[in-house]
Amino acid sequence: MDESELVVQGIRAMLEPHAAFVTLVPHRAEGAAALCDLTLYEPSAHRRTTGVRGVPQRFPTRMVAFGWDCSPQAVSTEMSRGAAGFVSKWLPARRLVWNLLQISEGRVVVDAWSGQQETTQPAVEKWPLTQRETEVLSMIASGRANREIAEETNLSINSVKSYIRGAYAKIEVSSRSQAVLWAIQHGLLVSAESDPTSHRVSAQPVRA
Repeated sequence: MDESELVVQGIRAMLEPHAAFVTLVPHRAEGAAALCDLTLYEPSAHRRTTGVRGVPQRFPTRMVAFGWDCSPQAVSTEMSRGAAGFVSKWLPARRLVWNLLQISEGRVVVDAWSGQQETTQPAVEKWPLTQRETEVLSMIASGRANREIAEETNLSINSVKSYIRGAYAKIEVSSRSQAVLWAIQHGLLVSAESDPTSHRVSAQPVRA
């Protein structure tokens, strides 16, 4: 949405080898909405054009932030606005397509890779969560609803809510989007299908 021709053509060329999985449909915000599974937008450009101040604007459709600024603040801002996911413009094509497929299936994906290798090892810290809290939080990060978590873990819905409250208190977050961001930053978002090449699409390609 609202990208220059240079960027659109670049993305189209990058995604061409993956045409069986994703189709690019450029469009302008002021024009008729395209029939798409996902809408990619540049966060900084969208904030400038909407002129939103104070309370973040909520998104009416499945919007995916697609930007250069991959700082925790930038990611947190877009997720709090209701974005369905956050993907970095630094990502190689194969990884980008894999993320979009996951988001199109309802999972919450934040891939803020900046293209840079970590230069220092993070300090070792004590893990704050119990095994069950870790499991529940990782399932939240993968996009599962509380009812789905209860069914997959054989827990009652009240138990799931209790584990979520306990996890939120320990990691000092107050919303699901903040919990997802924390989980991403601490390596909890691990897809059940670790190899993107094993993914199969039985219906139409994702339209972004």
